[in-house]
Amino acid sequence: MNLKTLLLIFLCTYSFSQENILNLNKADESKFVLDGILSDNELENSVELEIIYEHEPGYNISPSYKTTGYMIYTDTFLYVGFKAYRDEVVASIHPRDNRSLFDDDFANIHLETYGDARNNIGLTSNLYGSQADGIRVESTGYSGHDSGWTLDANFDFKSLGRYTDFGYEVEFIIPFSVIPFPSGNNQRWKINLSTFYRDITKQGAKSRVYSSKQDRDNTCKLCQIDHTIVMNDIKIEKNFDLLPYISSNLSGERTKYYDRINFLTPNLEYGIGANIELSKNLSLEATINPDFSQVEADATKIDINSPTAINYPEKRPFFNRGIDAMDYALDVFYSRSINNPSFASKILNQGKKSRLYLLSAFDEETPYLVPTQHESFSGVGGKSFSNIIRYQNFINSNAQIGVLSSNRSYEGGAYGNLFGVDALFKISNIWKFELEYFVNSNKEPIADWIESDKKFGDYTVRLDGEKISGSALYAEIRRETENWRSFIQYTDLSAGFRSDNGFITENDLKKYSFWHSHYQFPNSELLKNYRISIRQDFEYNQNNDLSRSNFQAYIQLLTVLNTNILYNYEYNFVKTHLDAKFEDFTNHWIRMSTRPSSFLNFSLFYTWGPDISYRDLKLGDRENINFSVEVTVNNNFRIKPSISYSAIKELDGDDFYFKGYIGRLDLRYQFTNDLNLRFISEYNDFSKKFFFQPLVSWTPNPDTIFYIGGNQNAIQDFPDYNSPHYVVNKSQIFLKFQYLFGL
Repeated sequence: MNLKTLLLIFLCTYSFSQENILNLNKADESKFVLDGILSDNELENSVELEIIYEHEPGYNISPSYKTTGYMIYTDTFLYVGFKAYRDEVVASIHPRDNRSLFDDDFANIHLETYGDARNNIGLTSNLYGSQADGIRVESTGYSGHDSGWTLDANFDFKSLGRYTDFGYEVEFIIPFSVIPFPSGNNQRWKINLSTFYRDITKQGAKSRVYSSKQDRDNTCKLCQIDHTIVMNDIKIEKNFDLLPYISSNLSGERTKYYDRINFLTPNLEYGIGANIELSKNLSLEATINPDFSQVEADATKIDINSPTAINYPEKRPFFNRGIDAMDYALDVFYSRSINNPSFASKILNQGKKSRLYLLSAFDEETPYLVPTQHESFSGVGGKSFSNIIRYQNFINSNAQIGVLSSNRSYEGGAYGNLFGVDALFKISNIWKFELEYFVNSNKEPIADWIESDKKFGDYTVRLDGEKISGSALYAEIRRETENWRSFIQYTDLSAGFRSDNGFITENDLKKYSFWHSHYQFPNSELLKNYRISIRQDFEYNQNNDLSRSNFQAYIQLLTVLNTNILYNYEYNFVKTHLDAKFEDFTNHWIRMSTRPSSFLNFSLFYTWGPDISYRDLKLGDRENINFSVEVTVNNNFRIKPSISYSAIKELDGDDFYFKGYIGRLDLRYQFTNDLNLRFISEYNDFSKKFFFQPLVSWTPNPDTIFYIGGNQNAIQDFPDYNSPHYVVNKSQIFLKFQYLFGL
């Protein structure tokens, strides 16, 4: 048998679930009214789909409660209704994509419109019409811990429901214009309907029930959809959207505690964006003088003992559309590295077996990141121009390959170029192989953006025009069955590897990781499921000097009241940082989340044991605590206090290398799904600063937004100020109005 024949057999090896064809009936649009009521008129000639497979805590068993889905379509949208028969229903009003929605009872639709397992689209709603939507890609998380879902994507669908005497019902209207799918008036989409609820017959366990069977002996989670809906003679409308905005802010500060706040002249900004669909597969998006401000204030992360830069999730809609194409194990692309663009454009072409993503942007204030083996150094500089080209070919649902070309050019002739290839192969149902390889070529700016006299190898951290090149390799082979899950990972980053449009914080390393887990699903009254895992890591530099070696053991269990407990034991054989080397020490962490009632949610993460104080290059006694509580006062009002504490104490003394905390309080009143009032306050003990932000926002769809609010920053550190009270040193009032016009 020759190589060509073997390759053909491999590429044609599929791991599909059994396919059931559902030919949907077509109806006139006038029959449908989004009022939360599944009327007989709307359900006439609809195709029923029973949601009958409990995936968790059971495994393809019959659920405790019945749920039925109903599907029908018109020229321009897909209609899906759910009737959920329940003894108890938990639901309240949430802002879009707020994760608190997933503690409610809700209905969910999974769509796979291309048939090549590139992604799944998820559309979620509870009975109040509170929504979430997202994209799922093949995950690379430890032993499947990462589900692959992200809520970054936005699809403008409609939903509404109501309480009924049998439980609740909810209806979805999904316009064809908001969902990506192959060109053509006749469509075949894979669909999986599901519902989540607290099962009072199983000690309040959270049950996940689907219309498709689950196969725990299959690594391809995106392939496990049993039903295909067929819709013929639909109308494809080409969107042409304009998104103008206007925003203003008024800022001021005081330098002496007895002064008034000196406000500057109000700042007025305006700009416009456009999204043009040249075809169903090809869209062009551009924005001039964009305002990429985000409504939500990022929760501050403790970075006092982090030797590398810390990243934050992307919340800007322009960058989130199509972002699943840029999903990498190595952080070679980080959209927030495009910091303050004056112009940005994007082309997204999604074909039947391929996808092309092109992004260009002029950045007025460019972040710059220099990684080394143990540390990273960052600063913000001047103007730059970025180009990113990403191409993927989906050979079939078990094989895909891709390429990436990324460039960033700076004033003065500096540049950062990166090119790479990647591949994902599902060798069989239980085996999966993933590969990424990149090379880079950089010329640093000559600038004072980073102040450091440190060196790495033959290079300096300071930006002095050096030319640097490098490469990176990531490879993983994974095996997953119902009870056993294992992987081997290899990561190799040369001393010169970096990505100017990414977030690479370390290099000069070769890392080997071995992971093995055992899962059991007893689904008893006290124990729903558990796993035991072990992991071994070896990390070397490029000279093959051992820099880190550790062994970890995990125990995770799901018990009553939706209580999830994960304990980690770590033994460090060797851990180095710069010239310091520490051997043979043990630390621990435990993570616990529970929802003992429908209105109360707890989360705790606690770390203890010796660890390195990176600023002091000493080994100390570490203690980290992250604790949060979310209280649902009623259907509209939620309170969420949280605290993050971090300290390292001398092993042989009572002094601390550092100690502090960040406390945060989030109060939110949701008038409707679109309108909310929120107050955020935060105290940072490390910087001795207090922050307060009131905000009113109105978001009738993912792109239209109006908000008005303010920021108040208070400190004690004024000259000649001896009072314990905090005084506002900076104040800001801001507003923004952005409206989507569909032409």
